[in-house]
Amino acid sequence: MMGPAITVGELTEALEAAGVGLYLYEGARGVQRWLAGEARYGDPVGAETRARLAETVAPGEVAQVGEAGVDERLVRLADDGEGRPRFFGVLRAAEHGAGAALAVRNGRPGLQAHLTDLAEALPTETTVVCAAFAVDGLREFCRAYGYDAGDALARAVGRRVARALPAEAAFARIGGAKFAAVIVGDDGDAFRARAEAVCGEVNASPFDVGFGPVSVTISVGAAIARAAALATPEPFDAALAALDEARGDGEAGLFVAEHDADASPLSPAAMRAGARAVMRALEQDRVAIAFQPVVSAGSPTRVAFRECLARVLDDEGRWLPAGLFLPKIERLDLVRALDRRVLRLALDALAAHPTERLSVNVSVRTMHDRAWLRTLETAFAADPSAVERLIVELTESAAVVEPERTKAFLDAVRAMGVAIALDDFGAGYSSFRHVRDFRPDWVKIDGGFVRGVATDADNKLFVDTLVGIARNFDMATVAEFVETHEDAAALRALGVDCLQGYLYGKPAIEPDWDLAAAAAVGEA
Repeated sequence: MMGPAITVGELTEALEAAGVGLYLYEGARGVQRWLAGEARYGDPVGAETRARLAETVAPGEVAQVGEAGVDERLVRLADDGEGRPRFFGVLRAAEHGAGAALAVRNGRPGLQAHLTDLAEALPTETTVVCAAFAVDGLREFCRAYGYDAGDALARAVGRRVARALPAEAAFARIGGAKFAAVIVGDDGDAFRARAEAVCGEVNASPFDVGFGPVSVTISVGAAIARAAALATPEPFDAALAALDEARGDGEAGLFVAEHDADASPLSPAAMRAGARAVMRALEQDRVAIAFQPVVSAGSPTRVAFRECLARVLDDEGRWLPAGLFLPKIERLDLVRALDRRVLRLALDALAAHPTERLSVNVSVRTMHDRAWLRTLETAFAADPSAVERLIVELTESAAVVEPERTKAFLDAVRAMGVAIALDDFGAGYSSFRHVRDFRPDWVKIDGGFVRGVATDADNKLFVDTLVGIARNFDMATVAEFVETHEDAAALRALGVDCLQGYLYGKPAIEPDWDLAAAAAVGEA
């Protein structure tokens, strides 16, 4: 049913009273359809206005047509098939203030529609920035003060970001703590400078949402794309991937990437191709485990356990290592299905080789997967001795995403006798608190600190420190990526318990279970 007639001024007042920013509209009939929850977009101007604007506004440009204090703009699109100009209407309520970025309704879908229109209107080589912003620490704020307070803080941050962006930018909230923007014309250097200014504006003064002053930082990720690519969701996906990279550097991170759909392993096209390959492999039983030995530092012929590394058989009969497909699927739920398959294969191997210990890797998504845990529980009920020889490896970066849920997951698997290994320890998230709270049985020292440890004083100091921490908490240590006898000797001297790397054996789908480790020969 069509709603009552309403003027632009009345709509502006209603939006402002509701605490809402700019909305896309379609003119008088569009306003009524919007009130009825129907159409979102259309051509908001009549023939006379269209003809007048067509003389002065080029495709891709913005016309200011507001009157009586209403900030109203039209973006000219490419002409229709019959040569008539088309316009895209936007109306900003007062929440963001004069001069702020255009706030687009309907979150990411609204921004994607805007991008699609820009792809039609702009020259194909025009650079466009797709940017994503995240409020740092909002989850913790919500836990302390409630989600209504967190929402109010996020809105306040969004208003400040919008005011710091250029007026021709399009802006939307796309999640609880996330916002996104589209800016035409910036290149990477220009946007980096702009992003630093936006971050400075957000952090210039505290926010007050009823709980006293709160200082806030934001992280920013962006992808620089060409207008020709804007009709697909890939530039926005690349911006979100860049935001993940920025947040990986801690608070107030900034990461800007040149978007190349063909070259990036994290581009949506690459992720879709990787997902299809893994899905086919799962359906056709073409997933296997490659086992890599982890040996005792003091007795390198003795295997302490073997790490299970996923391998996928491609359509050409080649076994692909995880590095070629995991980055493309670990953002998708498909990684859970792969982790479940690897777990079942590892449990089968444990049952077949009763003297072996094996470790499996678990993604952050799998820690929330009840099906994975049920698989383990079923195996434990059938053969507890096999499950008790299993080690679960999770990276420190995955463990700290939601520490409370991580601890609950670890408690559940420990109850079945499973040991815990913290992988990539020291790779950027290291904290005594994580070690204390998670209490892993093993810590695997990141390979970046292992390579060259024999001659690198900084690496030697770092490894020595980690070994001391591990001993204090009664944990065993594993050094990854051990490739030379000199490094192995240095690691033994530092007190590392176990060694893993090509020096002691490459991952093998069909290992010689009777031979311990391949490379004791020539051990220094």
